[in-house]
Amino acid sequence: MNIFQVAISNLKRRKMKMLFLMLGMVVGVATVVAMLSIVQAMRLELGDRIDEFGANAVIIPRSEGLELSYGGTVVSDVAFEVQTLTMDDIPGIYESDVVQYINIVSPKLIGAVKVGNQNALLVGVETKREFTQKPWFSLREQAGVSTREKVGDLALLDVPEDGLILGPSAARVLRKKAGDTLDLNGRTFTVFGVLNEMGTEEDGLIYGNLAVVQGLLGRPGELSMIEVSAYCNFCPIEEIVAGLSGALPNSRVIALRQAAMFRYQTIDQFSAFGFALSGVVLIIAALVVLTTMLSSVNERTREIGIFRAIGFRRVHVMEIIFLEAGLVSVFGGVTGYLFGSVAARVAGPFLAQLQGSIPLRLDLILPSVILSVVLAVLASAYPALKAARLDPAEALRFI
Repeated sequence: MNIFQVAISNLKRRKMKMLFLMLGMVVGVATVVAMLSIVQAMRLELGDRIDEFGANAVIIPRSEGLELSYGGTVVSDVAFEVQTLTMDDIPGIYESDVVQYINIVSPKLIGAVKVGNQNALLVGVETKREFTQKPWFSLREQAGVSTREKVGDLALLDVPEDGLILGPSAARVLRKKAGDTLDLNGRTFTVFGVLNEMGTEEDGLIYGNLAVVQGLLGRPGELSMIEVSAYCNFCPIEEIVAGLSGALPNSRVIALRQAAMFRYQTIDQFSAFGFALSGVVLIIAALVVLTTMLSSVNERTREIGIFRAIGFRRVHVMEIIFLEAGLVSVFGGVTGYLFGSVAARVAGPFLAQLQGSIPLRLDLILPSVILSVVLAVLASAYPALKAARLDPAEALRFI
């Protein structure tokens, strides 16, 4: 009888112990597989959301300047040779080398206006593009819609040319609500709606139709900035910045890293928690293997003594123990992969608030088996060493 046959025979005779050992491997591997699958799905989905909604880059007019500061405080900011950004620059974005990454282009003009005796900041936008790019904007009030009715999605609403959307702070200071009229620079507008509180600088702004605002400010065709949302899940944002800069030489392109930072911070926090939990589960699984194999060795003292008496060397005894653990761990790795994948698909969308399903990661099959085998072999090292060190004469006393 060779070593492999001895190991198989032992596994058949101690089915419950080996089943318990495999269960430890399954739980450990399944936890790791589930966490890896969920984290990858989070990266893809959250990346897609940020790429689709929200600006990745801002295009502003190019200018040469000199900034003087002391102790972190700017004391002088002199700009000269200021370029102009216009509506004619927008086609250049769609003719750039990175057009395949471009999703939403939202031009805007910003200027101060007189509202009675007060100054206010007016932002001209193309409403459908602006509010598609920023879906977190929502209306608290809408002209002609009862507060009991559901206020419409901003990106789908047709805001009239003379309609204004007020930030909550602006509405509060100006004492206006949806449906009221508002005079800006001597022209009368209607308050189409009031935004919900966001706690940002947008709360104090007034939004109007871009073409109307350009005429009201006496700056036809001119733009203050262009916000660009790009599909950049698998490309560096620097590549888009370089492409847009080359297409619009009269502008300066600035990458907004807040979205990416938020994405990675959120995922990293979840990953850290998940992998810490996986580490604890793997340690418990290793302890289960260690305890089970030690118990098996203690029960097989007589058997090991006979093996040694008939010529088995210490290395042969260790090989038997490692082979038993290895065979069980292979099945444990495959089973753990299957359970982990199912757990990720079932519980992942609820655990990580994912909208889509979690794909099956076939690339984790081999790593799952390797992880299970390595964990089992390491945890079996002490029991194997203990079995190999048994004195044959002492072991045969149990016969």
